[in-house]
Amino acid sequence: MGPRYKGRFLSALIVGMAMTVLVVQASPVRADDCKAVQNILVLFDASGYMKEKNHYEQLLTQMGYFIDAMPLTADGFFNVGLRHYGLKVGLGCNNSESILPIEPWDPERFSNAFPKHVSYGVSSLSTGLREAADEAAAAQGKTVILLIGGGLESCKTNPINVADRISLNNPDVEVHTFQVGNMEEGRYVLEHIAAKCRGTYHNTAAITSSAEWHVWMRRHLVVPCGPAADAPGAAPATKVGPVTFDYKSFTVRSRDASVDAANMASLEAVGRRLQANPSSRVVLHGFTDGKGSQQYNLRLSRQRAEAVSRYLQTTYGIPSARIGIVAHGIAQDAGSPPGQPQLGGRRTVEFELLD
Repeated sequence: MGPRYKGRFLSALIVGMAMTVLVVQASPVRADDCKAVQNILVLFDASGYMKEKNHYEQLLTQMGYFIDAMPLTADGFFNVGLRHYGLKVGLGCNNSESILPIEPWDPERFSNAFPKHVSYGVSSLSTGLREAADEAAAAQGKTVILLIGGGLESCKTNPINVADRISLNNPDVEVHTFQVGNMEEGRYVLEHIAAKCRGTYHNTAAITSSAEWHVWMRRHLVVPCGPAADAPGAAPATKVGPVTFDYKSFTVRSRDASVDAANMASLEAVGRRLQANPSSRVVLHGFTDGKGSQQYNLRLSRQRAEAVSRYLQTTYGIPSARIGIVAHGIAQDAGSPPGQPQLGGRRTVEFELLD
């Protein structure tokens, strides 16, 4: 693995591990009903295709985002495993191997399981998919497979037919696909695998930070904790408005008196709620209005979320371990799952309260 691979992945790993430690200290594993699935199995492409155009570097970058997003996603953590296909030269169409069994999430072990020196072999996608499905079916609890790679098959087996059999034989297994690169053949295969196995298709070029992984995880891997909103005797949900920022600003105080009053009311509501519920935590989602470069907007959205975090810490004494930050950059409809707040306001930091 070249220096650039190591540098980017190590930076993402350090951030992810730090965030994991903070959140785990504040919020130990709680009710299993916070998770729609128990297990995640990452199946990644290490075939010759991944040598081209920095594809392997792109995959490692996505895994860095994945690590960052994991501790922000649910009250309880998942069991996670890692399997490759196409790594070993000479194994031909039988080229698939589990390099991390499905076990409780450990970000350091997960990152270290990725090969540091790879010898790219044949793209045996069908074999990898088949063996991943067998591994997932043997695990206790619901399992999803995250298939990340080019989507190409070098052997005679049709991976779409394999996916069809998986769907029939393992109805509880979902396969979500994430394409690295833009090969039309790969897109066709990965879209059809996801459709057959009750999953979703994505191109990793559209995933530019941990924020997108976090939103995807919240939608597909977890369900709201606690009593249903419409259950008899359930307390009504309290909706807290966002903190809205002045143009180019990342201070929580606004020059507009009405906006400033609304900001202070929202911050007080969140601060008091966190004080009253010591086991609860909050994820701060930062957004911008899209003026300027993508890098500038991503940095500004993080600065805004950090400003709200500092205010909650200094004014209400909320430990930083109970506050997570997701920088989205340019505002867009984040497509939150049912029961979760709709995110994506312009020049805002929005609150996701986790009880």
